[in-house]
Amino acid sequence: MSEQQDALEDLESSGVLATLTWASASAYRRTMEDYDPDTGHDQGWVGSTAHKLFVDRLHRAFSTGKHGVDSPESASAGLDLVAAGLAPGEHRKMPLITPGTVVWSDLNQSPGWRYGDWRFLLTSFVFGESNRIPWPQKSPTKQRVAAQGKPSGWLDPHPTLWEDEAESLAATIQALREENAELNATTLIVAHSIERELNIRELYLGRSRLNRGGGDAWYWKHDLLAAEPGTPTSVPIPLSPDPRPGLSGIQDAPVRLRRQSSEGSGERRLTSGENDK
Repeated sequence: MSEQQDALEDLESSGVLATLTWASASAYRRTMEDYDPDTGHDQGWVGSTAHKLFVDRLHRAFSTGKHGVDSPESASAGLDLVAAGLAPGEHRKMPLITPGTVVWSDLNQSPGWRYGDWRFLLTSFVFGESNRIPWPQKSPTKQRVAAQGKPSGWLDPHPTLWEDEAESLAATIQALREENAELNATTLIVAHSIERELNIRELYLGRSRLNRGGGDAWYWKHDLLAAEPGTPTSVPIPLSPDPRPGLSGIQDAPVRLRRQSSEGSGERRLTSGENDK
């Protein structure tokens, strides 16, 4: 079985893939509702806002960051806080993930989570350019992830490593391999984007590839918005859900903050406005 099959099966059965899809839809719906070019909003604002809201929605679903709880038994406490700020009915569509199943696992303050053998970080990209994301022009963290080494059995038909960069790149690969070995995990990338005028978005999960000198940006990637695996597609931003009955009968309860999430600083050449490391 390939690494891609292993990752997709593990992350689908755990509800992680459904959570990524839900969180992305929620983040972009709210972003585009608030988007107002007359106010001065531009693509940078859209990318930065959607990225931050994507992180926020994942914290809610995974019970991490400011939505962390003491134990799985306390998952039902403070549901009003988890639902606060979401569109009517949106909270009820959020996948139910037992707290502690997915844990916070950032890399150099770049937002990330881990489930089992897989850690995943978020990044934005220029709509329609997912196969040509220039990882060497991204942040040192994203370069490091893209340089972590190819999946077992993968042969590069077009090697692009330059000899004068070999020593530095080898050290980078070794550093991430050692960290991933401690985590018993492989680091994946969740890439998201939107086309403002058409109001359609893209969302991929995959293993990034350090494409120095050009070339494909991925060893493999999976379209999380495709109706069927391997069928590329783009989907419109969902409308606000119809109002549903509130969370009546649930007692308000304080939620103990396990830890606060931290956002990184701006990344070089982020045409989509992403703020991460």
